[in-house]
Amino acid sequence: MSRFNISIILACVLLAMLLWIVRSTVGEWTNPQPVEAPLVASEEKPITEIYPELPVISSAPSLVAYLDTTGLNGSSLLEDLYTWRSQRGFPADSLWTTTVFTDADSESPTNNSAELILQAGTGSIIAMHALAESSKFENPAEALSWFDMAMVNGSLHAMLRTADLLASLGDPALAEFRSGPVWEQALAELNADGTPPRVKALAWNIAAVTAGGYALLDANLADRITGLATELDVAETDNACELTQTYVLDTAMARRAQGGAVFSTERPLFAVSVAEPATILPCDIPVQPLVDMSACITETFIGPGQRLWQMNFCPSP
Repeated sequence: MSRFNISIILACVLLAMLLWIVRSTVGEWTNPQPVEAPLVASEEKPITEIYPELPVISSAPSLVAYLDTTGLNGSSLLEDLYTWRSQRGFPADSLWTTTVFTDADSESPTNNSAELILQAGTGSIIAMHALAESSKFENPAEALSWFDMAMVNGSLHAMLRTADLLASLGDPALAEFRSGPVWEQALAELNADGTPPRVKALAWNIAAVTAGGYALLDANLADRITGLATELDVAETDNACELTQTYVLDTAMARRAQGGAVFSTERPLFAVSVAEPATILPCDIPVQPLVDMSACITETFIGPGQRLWQMNFCPSP
């Protein structure tokens, strides 16, 4: 083989090697090898591991026991809170429970509708709630009227129960359960002004917090507010926030018109709420609760539902 041919062969081999090197390099640029993703935890840590320094309080008895260990009279503080809530229409034992309206004091409401109506006529909030709860499935419009009467007589619990009923009326998932003529009529009346029931439900939930302060904002209420605000669009949420002011003012005017005082601004000596309750309200406009708890001392703890709660210790004014 001539030198010329050998030179040609060597040149081709070198050219092929050069092309292979170039293609390999370009291939690495355009098709980079996958990088192994960093390892992440498959499950979230329990909240007790995230906040090991916080006390765990899961029930009213354990709350009393904890307060006692700090040198406070837990039973007395909790009794003061129950009294404060009862004065606003809440069942005396409703803290951290899902119990619907029950007997809040020594008065024992009867199952007799005529007797309940008589008691409601004398201003019994318990009777008004009992009439509303007993009629909410058969006649929701009537139930809303009884709740409205309870609000005018000072029940903030009625605002929350109104919100619950409105949310049910406007829930598409419950359409088959509210297909009767009475429910359809109630829905038609509620939709007459063009505002969806669930927008009104959000407004009444926020109205209860506006009138009663953050002492009412437990985890259940926080979840209801957050759930509705997430479901609604921005315009509907803004509408609910504006309705909140209207509902509070209208209820206050109705209370004044019948000789009652405007909403009490007295704060409880002690209360529990979700941690950082102000962050729950979805309103862009300031919604200042009438019960000012800004001077209260707060202590965070892990409460029911493995969530962050806070105790509020409020000095006497």
